[in-house]
Parts: sequence; C-alpha cells; structure tokens
Amino acid sequence: MQNVTTPPPDMQPPGHIRLRAMQEKDLRAVYKLEKVSQPRPWPGWYFRKKLRTSSCWVLEQQGMVVGFGIVAMVKDWAHIMNMCVAPGYRRRGLGRRILLHLLQIAKRHHASHAWLEVRPTNHPAISLYRKMGFRNIQIRKNYYVMPSGKENAVVMVRRL
Repeated sequence: MQNVTTPPPDMQPPGHIRLRAMQEKDLRAVYKLEKVSQPRPWPGWYFRKKLRTSSCWVLEQQGMVVGFGIVAMVKDWAHIMNMCVAPGYRRRGLGRRILLHLLQIAKRHHASHAWLEVRPTNHPAISLYRKMGFRNIQIRKNYYVMPSGKENAVVMVRRL
C-alpha cells in the first residue's frame, strides 16, 4: 500500500530528492562525489565491491546523485562504512536522512549496535552523529592516511 502523503515516483516534484538502492550505473557518480568530498577517497573498485557485499543507497535529484550511504552487517553489529552528501546539498538534513535509513536497515537485520569511524576534524559529521545518539568509545591512532600524513579516527557507537 502506498503512503498517501508521498506521490508516486513519476509524480514527484522536480526538486524532490529520493533515496533509493545504489545500482551499478551510480558508481561513477558516487566515486566522483567521494573524490570531491574526501581528502583520501575510497578507490572506485571498493565501491563496486561494497555494492555486492553491503547495503548501499543513494540520494538522487533529477537523475543526479547528491549523496550516498553504505552500511555493512558484522554479526549483530552494523558498521556505517561511508556517508557523503554533495557540497551544495549539505546542511539540509540529508545526512540525517541517510543515517536514519541505514540505522533502519540495521534494525531490520537485528543489529544490536551500530558503529562508525570519523575524522576528529569532521565537526559537522560528529555533531550529526551525536544528535543521532552516537557516543565516542575510543580513538584509533593513525587510522586515516591523509595527504599530509596520518589522522586518528574517533570510533562512535550507538545502541539500536
């Protein structure tokens, strides 16, 4: 049964941003978004691998990928592996929308907790994660390889 408050996909207004499962055809756009958003992006082949082994989602507006999120299940835990929103679309609640969806998927897979790693300098992401109930549990030394050297990761966890 369709939700009466949401028009069918073919009747969505032109500015509507929809969340849908990532497909092979999205990989080029996802990688491009990763490259403009991360100082050390995942390689393109890794996204292809994750598409086969994880739950991968994109935010799309008029055929253009404006965000994505990837979650992997590890026993009864969910690992939020990667999330990204295009620079011109940030601060609109889209990161929150992706994260909520990934957490719903984790719950459907009976995960008891979700965890993620984040650069300590990524203040907007850390703020979002805290608002969404994530708490710092440890620092992983030299986790991220950056152009200027290595950077620690903050490991955050949330009970589902």
